[in-house]
Amino acid sequence: MNHLHAAALALALATALLAGAAPAAAASFDIEASSDLRQHGLSWSGGHPTLVAHGSVEIGAGLTLDAGVAGLRGSARHGGARLLGEAALRYERQSGPWRWWGELQGLGFAGARGQDYAQLRAGTALGIGPAQVVVQADWAPPQAAIGGGNLHMRVLARTGVPGTPITLAAAIGRTTGNDDGSGQSRRLRPCGNYSDFLIDADHVRGALTLGATLTATTIDRGCGAADAGARLLFRASLGF
Repeated sequence: MNHLHAAALALALATALLAGAAPAAAASFDIEASSDLRQHGLSWSGGHPTLVAHGSVEIGAGLTLDAGVAGLRGSARHGGARLLGEAALRYERQSGPWRWWGELQGLGFAGARGQDYAQLRAGTALGIGPAQVVVQADWAPPQAAIGGGNLHMRVLARTGVPGTPITLAAAIGRTTGNDDGSGQSRRLRPCGNYSDFLIDADHVRGALTLGATLTATTIDRGCGAADAGARLLFRASLGF
């Protein structure tokens, strides 16, 4: 089974389970409109507005199945893909103020050939009153679709503003990896290893969240990565 068929099967299975399991298990679903889809400081939608839908369902003690879909608007970064589909199996545990998780994630890119890849994610979060500190690592082992291996590590701090519906967050990340010489590593590391930064504000009103995010990277504009510069984007999401 090739990567595209595997990703499509995983996404279809995840979507079916999310749709069918809601009455029997804890499930959530949200849809978001954003002025840009950014991952690790890079635009995945070519700098264009997009829609993102995501669902999650608990399938066992600490075990959840996640599925999502996002418009990519013919993303040049991902071979002209029109749509991103994600499916992940996640295990999570709570130990006192600490939360730990690990997951296996598959990413499929509709409308493009040879772009699908998989990655592992692990992280921990420490809650202190209204504040939270999160450390997370995403590791994609060497694959032809991404021109080698890729590792992204991030530290994020988040806090609610007492007496208000506002949440503030700031993060710093670092992307490293190896290059197999095919040129595909430019998808996730346009000019080699780099750092990314994020400042975020969310205003929560019941099921509706309005947010703004400022992202930036250390990538030099002179290397041709036009969609890696500083960008202020706006979001609106509805959760169920």
